Order: sequence, then structure tokens, then C-alpha cells
Amino acid sequence: NGPGTPPASSPFGSLWPLPQSLRVSPERFRLAPDQFQIVHGPGSSAGSSCSLLEDAFRRYYEYMFGYSKWQNRDGKKSLCETELSLLQVIITSKDSECDKFPSITSDEAYHLQVSKPTSVLKADKVWGVLRGLETFSQLLYEDDCGSYFVHESVISDFPRFAYRGILLDTSRHFLPLKIIQTNLDAMAFNKFNVLHWHIVDDPSFPYQSTTFPELNAQGAFTPKHVYTPTDVHNIIEYARLRGIRVIPEFDTPGHTQSWRKDILTPCYSGKHPSGSYGPINPILNATYDFMMKLFEEVGNVFPDDYIHLGGDEVDFSCWSSNPDVTEFMKKKGFGFWYSKLESYYYGRNFCINLN
Repeated sequence: NGPGTPPASSPFGSLWPLPQSLRVSPERFRLAPDQFQIVHGPGSSAGSSCSLLEDAFRRYYEYMFGYSKWQNRDGKKSLCETELSLLQVIITSKDSECDKFPSITSDEAYHLQVSKPTSVLKADKVWGVLRGLETFSQLLYEDDCGSYFVHESVISDFPRFAYRGILLDTSRHFLPLKIIQTNLDAMAFNKFNVLHWHIVDDPSFPYQSTTFPELNAQGAFTPKHVYTPTDVHNIIEYARLRGIRVIPEFDTPGHTQSWRKDILTPCYSGKHPSGSYGPINPILNATYDFMMKLFEEVGNVFPDDYIHLGGDEVDFSCWSSNPDVTEFMKKKGFGFWYSKLESYYYGRNFCINLN
């Protein structure tokens, strides 16, 4: 629908994704921006001290009214009285999770009743409120005369899938913070809830490690193409305020050409090193000491319960060319099954991360 077209062409308006249960009435209510508020409702366990909701109230008000060419046309009050003056938001459980991070078990369910003069949005947790505010904003439309309307509605909704993710690769193409934030906004509009941050790979290592600062110093495209600890914190918090988890991916043992060369496998041409390097060297204890320290840091920086370890597209040709690797495989009884060596590497890494 265009900005001046009411959502009459669909019985469900312009809602995306479609809620689990909804009733939309032909009756519509007028809203005047200067007479409408989003507020904490009576009995809600969250109040003005909940910065996540306060930020969401402001943000969604601006989404709905902030870009209207009519809003500040004369600096005068609306000529028409509003029929819907309040959207009350009520958190029904004792723990609103206002200061927590979203997780795989986060409750995103909500119930929205649009009526006049007060509409009510109820949810057990703040995550449901965020999804309900998005739904309410989609119900609102502006006609050609600059008047805002919303149809009488009753909506109950919850996600079909607990994990709804988008992957961003910032190694092959460095993305400035503003671009990542714009993507997070778009994710919230569509009710996605996981940013899979493929932060490093063969082309570059833009993650600024405090434990191993040489990684980004040697592996980033330029000193400017890095994500500092402050940058990472800002992205995680920006995502949290939109109910989005951030899961980092540090892909190994392949896709590591931007990493330190001393933990990579030297490739051989016949009996001599070729000067090139392959995947992470899985036979060195120093490799696992390094991984333990790196993933300890990553686990402290990223609050999510999950870290993605990659594991795709491991090229065995370099391992098979290296005499030290082939000798190690004989001692372990792996024969020429390099997939067993790969499994050995994963097993030791899993032990590191579980501990």
C-alpha cells in the first residue's frame, strides 16, 4: 500500500509477518500525533526505569509520526481531536527481563487490543512488547490529508521459530557500524531476532582482540577497518534494545588465512615448505592454548550462550602435504582419513569451549 492508501485491500492490513491470531475490524480510529502517547500501563512490572522500553516508546513514536510532512507544518495543534490517545504497555510477569539480554528461550509472545480511547499491549517480557510495538506501528497508516488512522484490532502473536537470523559477513566486506545498525533496524521491522556476525574470515580479521592485538594489526584490511571493544559493545547493546541476539562466528580450522601464521599449517611441495599456509595446525598444543585464550575473551565480550565455530570447507590438501601432520596421523591411527583429524580438532576445541 502507498502512504495514502488505507489497508482495506487486505483483511489483515499490512502486517508482516502475519500474526498467529488476529481480528481486524472495518471500524477505524483517528490518531493525532500531538495527542497520542505510549505509556506504561497500570500493574506493569516495568516502569520508567526500564531504559529498553523507554527507548522503544520513543523510537516507535518517531517511526510512526516523526517523518510525516504534516507533523510540523505550522507548529500548531491538530485540528481534529484524537479518538485513540493512549497505548498502554503492561508487563505481566514479575521479571520483565528489562536489563537482560535476549536468548534462545526468550518469550516474545504478546497480546494487542486496539480500541478507543485506550489500546492495550500485554506481554510477559519486554521482548514481546518489542514485537507488539512493531505490529502496532504497522497497523497505523496516514491518508492523503495527513490524518492518521488505525483499525480496531485484537491480535495474539508468538514466533513460530525461536531462531530467526540474518548473517552479516564483515571479513570479505568491512561494514561500518552505521550499516550494521541499519541492518539491525531492518531485522527488527521484520521481527528477526539473531544477528549471526561472521566477523572474521580469510580476507581480513577486523575483530580487535585485547588478548591478541596482533591478530587485527596483521589481519585487518587497514588499521581503520577494525571493530574496537567499544564498537562491539555498541552493536550488542543496539541489538539488545531491539530484542536481537548477537552470535559471533570465528570460523576454524579453515577460512583462517588472516590469522597468525604460527598457528596455521605450513604447506609442503615435495620435501620442502612451499611458503603457503593451510588451515589451523591441529597437531600443536600451542594451537589449543591459543584457542582457549581467544575463546575465553570472545565468551566474555559476547553475552550470548552460543559462539559459532564455523567448520566449513576445510581443505585437506595442505595437511596431507605436511610430513609432521602425516606422522601425527599415523601415531593416532587415523590412516589417511583427514576427516578424523578434523574431528580430533573439533573435539579438543569443544572441550575448550565447554570448560
